[in-house]
Amino acid sequence: MQRLSGSTGQAGRTRRHPRTFAAMVVAGLALFGATTAFDRAAEAGRITGRVAVTGAARFEGTPPAGDPIDFGGDDYCAGAHANARVLKRTVVTGPVGGLQDVVIYIRNAPAAPGAPPATPVVLDQQGCLYAPHVVALRARQTLLVRNSDETLHNVHVRAKANREFNIGQPIRGIESRRSFERAEVGISVTCDVHGWMSGAIAVFDHDWFAVTREDGGFSLDGVPAGTYTIEAWHETLGTQSQQVTVGAGGDAEVTFRFGS
Repeated sequence: MQRLSGSTGQAGRTRRHPRTFAAMVVAGLALFGATTAFDRAAEAGRITGRVAVTGAARFEGTPPAGDPIDFGGDDYCAGAHANARVLKRTVVTGPVGGLQDVVIYIRNAPAAPGAPPATPVVLDQQGCLYAPHVVALRARQTLLVRNSDETLHNVHVRAKANREFNIGQPIRGIESRRSFERAEVGISVTCDVHGWMSGAIAVFDHDWFAVTREDGGFSLDGVPAGTYTIEAWHETLGTQSQQVTVGAGGDAEVTFRFGS
């Protein structure tokens, strides 16, 4: 029987050349060290609460006015807005053109080790509208869907990378809990009962994400020193990206400018 080169002849096990094996060990340690260095830096940032990347999303120009919502098909919804004219708007601006509901995140960041946050992220239904309009959370973190209205809602979540679900919530105060296994940005949320209701969900496998506030501002906490691609996603205005360098001794700032 022919003997394989490099074989010990015992239990069919092959002995690697000492130099080859040493090179594999060094390469493995280098790869492991690079990953854990990022994780250690990130953990240190979270402990100190250091804000590494701050900025804002802004809308330049005149934002779309939006169409008035006709709540006439549901007496409760109509009554909740009896003294107000509500517009169906996806482009919501605040002071000095700040753009609300933009998801900001680091693209291709390493997955965060350990369990996701134990605190649920709440998607409420108030006055027959989703509140907030856009939510972001970690993969496997609990999404708590609540009905704060005295009318039937049907929460239809249409995901692509994750499982779709459809929840009926007929009474006020009812809550449902769901989670997402994979990262996915731009998951659509609608109500099959009230056609004007819509929202969006973003899911990440790391901690460096945020949704812009009413003034368009955001902050990403505890980002380790390095150069990153930061993306900004809006449900109707699309996605933008910028490269930003975070220094070891100082924070970085970035502004995303959208227009019609």
